[in-house]
Amino acid sequence: MKVKIYRGTKEIGGTCVELTADNGKILWIDLGAPLSTTNPDISYRNNKVDALLISHPHQDHFGLMASVGPQVPVYIGQVTEDLINATKRFLGVEPPKCNFQRITPWEEENILDTFKVYPYLVDHSSPEAFAFVIEADGKRIFYSGDFRSTGRKGFLYDRMIDNPPRRIDLMLIEGTMIERGTPDFIDEDAVEQKITEIVANQENSTFVVSSAQNIDRFCSVYNACRKAHKMLIIDVYMAFVLDIVGKLSKRLPTIDAHNILLYKPKSQIEKISEEEFEDFVTKVNEKEAHSGIFVKPEKFVYFLRCPNEKLIDKILPKGTINLVYSQWKGYLRNEHATYCTPIINRLKDQKIVNFIYAHTSGHAPVEELIGLAGAIKPEKIVPIHTENPAKMKLEFVAAGLTNVELWDDGQEYSL
Repeated sequence: MKVKIYRGTKEIGGTCVELTADNGKILWIDLGAPLSTTNPDISYRNNKVDALLISHPHQDHFGLMASVGPQVPVYIGQVTEDLINATKRFLGVEPPKCNFQRITPWEEENILDTFKVYPYLVDHSSPEAFAFVIEADGKRIFYSGDFRSTGRKGFLYDRMIDNPPRRIDLMLIEGTMIERGTPDFIDEDAVEQKITEIVANQENSTFVVSSAQNIDRFCSVYNACRKAHKMLIIDVYMAFVLDIVGKLSKRLPTIDAHNILLYKPKSQIEKISEEEFEDFVTKVNEKEAHSGIFVKPEKFVYFLRCPNEKLIDKILPKGTINLVYSQWKGYLRNEHATYCTPIINRLKDQKIVNFIYAHTSGHAPVEELIGLAGAIKPEKIVPIHTENPAKMKLEFVAAGLTNVELWDDGQEYSL
């Protein structure tokens, strides 16, 4: 079997790994949109491929998958597919016309009668994320995808440490946190504790800025509101996401919860006007936020991707608002700016806005990377999804893992 990393040996995002079996069949693992503009070349997306495997629904892992066309089978989790389609719907963009095939955690899939793929569900800031063991031609590859142990599914990391995959010839392991240092909050419990403290003592509303698909973070805010006896306001897209991820666990809160209300932008309601969403829209209308948000704003907490400045202007006279930024700090810088970045930066500089950072990463720190590699004991380790593979190698070598190889993008290697 031959292995080629199109992107990822020296950058975070745009991940795409190619496996070529001895019979000529080609499997790609992820086909992500690059996060960096340093290397704009994505021409590899048009190369020959026989099947594509998607690890999770973050743009830097699936963003270019439509490039393979409608004939190539794309193996993907049900929740991942639904979340991708939901995002496209609310952006007003056509969903990808892919030949989707289902993968299920802990169930082996035979792809192209060549690659045996075993998906491991892992802890990440996405509600569904996989690592894979892929076997072909008597060789076994472990692809970590994005993972951590500090979220609400951290037990999955412990489970893998206790019962790791064996006989791994090549481990492709992410190293996002190598350059990002120690997190301010060690885990999701610490984030929840901080947000609970904030909302329990708020004199006006609190706005928590985070991704709707970070369900761990949503649960932290939901739990904080429940403990502090506050009402939680979400938008229609967040409610739609909760409806999707409810397939994973009946214990997750939904818009039926007594302390959840809905902010109902017309632009979002228009995206679900079809008859199939009639029951959902009825629920949304029943849970619409009322005028009490202006009478007693201190009773309300908002969970959203982008603060509404007009709403904030209306409640500012009631006192200082809390703006809790609960995402990677890099999005506040110009080089990684989103459409929300200017709004958040304007708000955080106002004297009557109490800006607070409360976030823990979706990625494993170096200690957890070393722990997993040490448990699996692969023949060779190759860093991926990292900006500093050389530093990552030094950290691994210092821990006694001397079998780390530094590969280059676009170069083919034989196992």
